[in-house]
Amino acid sequence: MAIDTEAGQAAPLVVVETARSEDAITVEVAGDIDIATSPRLRAELAKLLADGPGAAVIDMTGVGFCDSSGLSVLVQLNQHCEEAGIDLTFAPSKVLRRAIELTGLSPTLKMTT
Repeated sequence: MAIDTEAGQAAPLVVVETARSEDAITVEVAGDIDIATSPRLRAELAKLLADGPGAAVIDMTGVGFCDSSGLSVLVQLNQHCEEAGIDLTFAPSKVLRRAIELTGLSPTLKMTT
């Protein structure tokens, strides 16, 4: 788990819808994603995407740490969106992009450049 050195604790997970139009949604995710927070991330993203927007951007530039359980949530979300016909794009932080690349998931998860 990543530690916020100033506060001495992990950064809390925040999931917020930041924009929605008739056929698209943007969601911002910030904080640390680990075994303790990944179930909440999964549930909140599922709820926000339940009405099946045509496109979704998940802005994860505020993510400071992501373990394998968090990456699993992203892969499962990607599979769900493919099946539902939702064009899903991730905007990862540098830390998250590196984790995605090191685990070989970059061909699977569509990311902004």
